[in-house]
Formats: sequence, C-alpha cells, structure tokens
Amino acid sequence: MTHLSNVIMALATASSLLIHAMAGAAENRETHPNITTTYGTLALRDGVKLQTIVTKPASVTGRLPAILFVQWLSCDTVAISDNPRDGWSAMLREVVRRSNALVWRTQKRGVGASEGNCATMDYDTELADHRQALEHLRLRDDVDPKRIVIFGGSIGGTYAPLIAADQPVAGVMIWGAGATTWAERMLKFERNALELKGTAPDQLAREMTLRLQFFERYLIQAQTPAQIAAADATVGAVWPRIVGTTADSHYGRPFAFHQQAQRADWAAAWTKVNAPVLALYGEYDWFESRDATSLIARIANAKSPGRGTFVEIPRMNHHFAQYPNATAAFAEKEGQVNAEPAVSVMLEWLKRILGSPT
Repeated sequence: MTHLSNVIMALATASSLLIHAMAGAAENRETHPNITTTYGTLALRDGVKLQTIVTKPASVTGRLPAILFVQWLSCDTVAISDNPRDGWSAMLREVVRRSNALVWRTQKRGVGASEGNCATMDYDTELADHRQALEHLRLRDDVDPKRIVIFGGSIGGTYAPLIAADQPVAGVMIWGAGATTWAERMLKFERNALELKGTAPDQLAREMTLRLQFFERYLIQAQTPAQIAAADATVGAVWPRIVGTTADSHYGRPFAFHQQAQRADWAAAWTKVNAPVLALYGEYDWFESRDATSLIARIANAKSPGRGTFVEIPRMNHHFAQYPNATAAFAEKEGQVNAEPAVSVMLEWLKRILGSPT
C-alpha cells in the first residue's frame, strides 16, 4: 500500500497510530495511580445519551479546577489504554495524571457506550453536544465553575472558541488547530500532501487549481461531489485524488460536516473568548499550518495584550511524535512518540491558569 493510501485510510478514522493503539480501549476500564475514574452518562436535549469519562485526584476534596477535553475529527474513542503507544493517548494520560484537575471527556455519538452514529453526525450537532457537556461540567458539585479550561485537540481546537465564546471560562488551550476558514485549511493540507509526497513541480499548479475550484463548490456553495462532477467533469474528477475521500464521506464524516465547518467563523469566535489562550503547534504538523495556529494567539493579544500564547514544539507532528524532518514526518518513518515536550508546556500553562486544587 502506498503512503498516500495509508494517509487516506488513517484520516478516515484519525490516524493509524491512534486506531491501533486504542483498539479495544472502550471495553477496558482505565486505571491511573491516585486518580478516581468515573464512567457516567450525559443525557442530551434530543434524547441521545453519551458516555462520559471523568478523572480526578483521589485524595483531593472540595471543588476542583477542571478541564473539558474536546477531541479530534475521527470516530475514535477518548478512552486511554493502560500502555499507550500512540501520542494522543500518551498526552492525555499525562494530562489526566499530572494536571491536578478534574478532566472530563465525552465519547462521541456511537463511540464507546454512547448512543447514535458518529459517521453520520454533522459539525453543528457535535458542537451542540460539547456545549451541553460544558453546561453539565459547570454544575458538578466537585468543580469550581470559575476554574474551567477548555482543551481542544485537532478539530476540537475549532470547537473550543465556539464553546468558550462569551462564557466565563478560565482559559482555552488548543493543539493542532487554526483560526483560518476550513476551505483555507483544506487547501493548505492538500498542498502539503502533494509537495511532501513528491509531486512534480509542473503538476502542482494544475492540481491546486482544481482543488481550489472543487472546494469553492463543495464547501462554499455546499454542493455534493456528485453534483460537482455532473456540472464539470474535469473539476469533479479531482475528488478521488483529495486526501481522505470516499464516495459518500470525507475523513469518515458526511459532506455536511465539512460544509458546516466552513460556515463556522472561528476567528470571530476567538474575539469573544474572554480568557487566556494557549495555542500549540508541532513544527512538522502537516495537517495544520503554523500561521493558522499562531493567528489564534494574535487575535487574543489584539483584544488584550499578553492574553494569547503561541508555542511551536520542535520536530513534532500532529500526533505527538517527533521526526528528524518534515518529509519523514509525512511518511511516518524514523519517528518516535514523545508527547512530553508538548505536555510540559501544557502543564506549566495550566498551573498558572488553574492553580492548585483547594
């Protein structure tokens, strides 16, 4: 199987690392030293029930600072295996064990013990689910409602400002997400993939022009790939060459998910976040761009100087593994999972924002 085929397969369910390392995690209860883990139910307003996983320091009583984790695009579990081999699990485990905070995770619809179907869920529905999770987290009698941080990972970092906008949160932390539009992100992502797989320079302009034309119709005009192909066969023919596509889905999610993501105004939402912001980016994260992530901190600082912090983690990819160069990171070769450089920045920032449990 070619590397690009591997990328397509991986993106349909997040990343191959995440899939293999977390397989079966939903069936096993988590164990963390000196941490209490509780599995609960979030009853949504539309009647669907989602599984929640809440961890907190076992020896601390009273109201705790809290972290609401908002996860990636794929339909993978947020449960953490005992011996995680992928970077996302390794990162989450350290945040759970070392943040001294109550950490809330919500399994998406159809994942773990949650009802529903993640593969057919659109962006707006998922956003509403996370907003209701924040409502319930704030009402817990073991949570200090003034010390809640929203932590968005990957596309969860686009939900984060929409959830936090005009809300009394203590802070917002994101990894691997940006504040540019979804169409801009898609174009940059496609160019990264074309360049890093070694596409001939004399083919790049044509391929990117076709993608530009396709995304304008697909994301902005909200047409389906079939409608685009019927109207213009040349433009429509690019669909199978776009990363992560199938006949009826894109990265394992419905077309409406991506069209709604395009309509979301993330930059405007960041202007409504009235709390400190930490925007983290991996140097070799070809899923997102440095400029899009640093824009988050620039928006925060434009509103209140010093409120936004941008940190780039050297040699790290989207999945908390480090590589010798960008090409190796794209090929997922010569790398090693090492979440610690990112985790240490997260924990230091969280300590400043949340303080210690009381």
